[in-house]
Amino acid sequence: MLKIKSTIAISDSGFVFDAGTGDSFSLNNTGLEIVRLIKEGKDFPEIIQKVSEKYEVDEESFERYYYDFVATLNQLNLIEKDGED
Repeated sequence: MLKIKSTIAISDSGFVFDAGTGDSFSLNNTGLEIVRLIKEGKDFPEIIQKVSEKYEVDEESFERYYYDFVATLNQLNLIEKDGED
């Protein structure tokens, strides 16, 4: 299960700040919603359900974009797997 690092602060406008590194990023509305769902502990099936209720997107396209987005979050060191600190 994915987890947003505890050092990450996210504003309502999509501004992301990593207190551990001092890095900051901006998310669009969809990215912000996905990150919030990850922070709430939602897994992929729950996330796709929530996003598809709000946006017109097919599951195959969303899955590809979701995993690309998660890979980017991982590259930016914003997520951790369970059991990692």
